[in-house]
Amino acid sequence: ILVAELKQLIEQFAKKVQKPALAEQDIYRYAHQTVIEINEMKPQFEDLDSSLDDSAADYIAEAMMMVAQEAGYLDLEMEELVMNREW
Repeated sequence: ILVAELKQLIEQFAKKVQKPALAEQDIYRYAHQTVIEINEMKPQFEDLDSSLDDSAADYIAEAMMMVAQEAGYLDLEMEELVMNREW
């Protein structure tokens, strides 16, 4: 169920970055909002004796980067996209 929630958050991010005439700062702002929501899921993972391991964290960051690139934002920095992550 948590994986489905993560997927939904990435899909919501994708919809936001598809808006026309966004600046890079808008993309970073949307990304940071998404990361905050993912960070808020940490207690849910802990309740299940789980966490986002390095592989999952990398996958999430890469997925967000691919979403931004598919929307035409090719010059973004992946680490800056998810710099506020706690996972």
